Amino acid sequence: MKKTKVSFPHSTLFFLIFFFQHFSFSVYAEKTKDLKDDFKTLGNSPEVSERIKNLNHDQKIRVVQNRLVDRNNRLELALNYAFNGGSDSYVKTQSLGGFLEFHVNPRWSLGFEYQKSYNQLSPEGKNQFDKALAAQKIDPASPEKFPAIDYPLDSNLLKLNFFPIYGKLNLFDMGIAQFDIYMQLGYGSVTLYSGKSNLYSVGLGTGFWLNQWITSRLEVRYLKYNDLLNSEVRNQSNLQALASVGVLLW
Repeated sequence: MKKTKVSFPHSTLFFLIFFFQHFSFSVYAEKTKDLKDDFKTLGNSPEVSERIKNLNHDQKIRVVQNRLVDRNNRLELALNYAFNGGSDSYVKTQSLGGFLEFHVNPRWSLGFEYQKSYNQLSPEGKNQFDKALAAQKIDPASPEKFPAIDYPLDSNLLKLNFFPIYGKLNLFDMGIAQFDIYMQLGYGSVTLYSGKSNLYSVGLGTGFWLNQWITSRLEVRYLKYNDLLNSEVRNQSNLQALASVGVLLW
């Protein structure tokens, strides 16, 4: 018995495709129309209208991630290097020191810092000394005098730090480090060649917390004190740039 093969004319096939496409589009258009009608009548619903009235349009929502490094009740021990400028133009001063700081929480910390200063004559200071020395060798009664200079020997500082801004930094795709921008106020004493003086400090810096234990900082600090050179009190203003590396304990 022979099998009968059923075939559809091309016109019938095209008609069926057109019919299904037209039917699908009609259903979609009807649903879209219904949805638009629902939106048009949305304000007619007393329940929806009441909810809209109760919305607080002034309310703002912020999403802030927590700090990566925990600094609640932690001690930071660090070594620092500082370059000083802006006080005596005849002297260049660099300092090495360290500090111990207690972080009450991520926003506030209290600390104590000690710095030992190392001084040398600046190029201008050397020229003035060489000039005076040459004049004194020729004539001990020469009016050319050695310049009067004063310089710090060491300092102690009590500090209060406030950390209002923080963020996170991608370190060359090797890891994420947290940083804080902070403000610093300090009071202490400085030992000068001419004597001892009160020391006042205000600064702005950035702390980089590389992980739960390793810390580093960059800071710019304004220092103010008095020198007692030749028994004459002179106000001195000093700008200090610092870099430090340390560890967070327990």
